[in-house]
Amino acid sequence: MRRYNLRHEADDRWLVVDGMTMQPAALDGIPICGMQWAEACDMVDLMNTLDSIERAADRYAASAGAPDGRLSAS
Repeated sequence: MRRYNLRHEADDRWLVVDGMTMQPAALDGIPICGMQWAEACDMVDLMNTLDSIERAADRYAASAGAPDGRLSAS
């Protein structure tokens, strides 16, 4: 399942949309918008990859018995 997708803006630019909230996605608090098509495609791929890694880490932590779903650094 892909969480992030593209949306075409009125000024022929593109933004990345979070499929869970239907709002513009943000990376480190910065909205991912106003990009050319190729750049926006790359950002969608990046955001979906980061989301997949986070979900896999959460599943691993849960299967390892971490009470809060996160692994400790020790």
